[in-house]
Amino acid sequence: MLAELKDLVQKGLFTQKEIKQVMKKRTAFETALVRRIAKKNDYLRYAAYEMGLEALRKKRVERLKLPRSTPSVSDYALVRRQFHIFERALKKFKSDVALWIQYIQVAKKEGARSLVGRITARALQLHPNVPSLYILAAQHELSHLSPSAARTLLQRGIRLNGDNVEMWREYVRMEMGFVEGMRRRWGVLGIDLNGKGKAKAQENVEDGMDDTEVEQMQGEAEGEGDEAEKARREIMQGAIVKSVISNAVKADTAD
Repeated sequence: MLAELKDLVQKGLFTQKEIKQVMKKRTAFETALVRRIAKKNDYLRYAAYEMGLEALRKKRVERLKLPRSTPSVSDYALVRRQFHIFERALKKFKSDVALWIQYIQVAKKEGARSLVGRITARALQLHPNVPSLYILAAQHELSHLSPSAARTLLQRGIRLNGDNVEMWREYVRMEMGFVEGMRRRWGVLGIDLNGKGKAKAQENVEDGMDDTEVEQMQGEAEGEGDEAEKARREIMQGAIVKSVISNAVKADTAD
């Protein structure tokens, strides 16, 4: 018996009878992949079964209210097995974009941040002309507070897929979010379209910043010149977003 299955029994999450059924099902899935020409659905059914096992494990952990302890093999083995099945599937079906996207979504669901980054990079290397992959990759970077990386991904995608409306839409959405983020940051500094000022105490509290952080940011702002002030005004007035929309219209017209 595998260590992960033995661990599930020892924790009281699965019975011996249930584990025997798990082993039987896994053997059937593996046999289907080996004995004949495997189809994509064979891998997906196998992965779906493992996902179901993991969901059941989590429900039972919650229901039994097991005390927190050092993670053991059964805490991560079922998820790792899902990833392994997708890796095996992609070795055989590299050209299947939908399969790459499913793998990315499963990894995101399980909170495997670094794995999502690696998968999207590999997928884009093989499929540089698929806009949805750039959008997924950019959304992943944005969700982990990396707007510059997200912007780079979308710009690269637009260079290769300039006639795709969804890519331009995502780019505009991202830049609007960036402007809103800058608006909040400059609000802390007391900066508005008309010039510089002091941050209000309430704004400091709302942003969760202490006095030292705010003073440091204010010092940075006060050290900037007229060019920086002009750039701020242009950004706040939507210069970046307007530029993106203008380029999108030109691309659409050219097409």
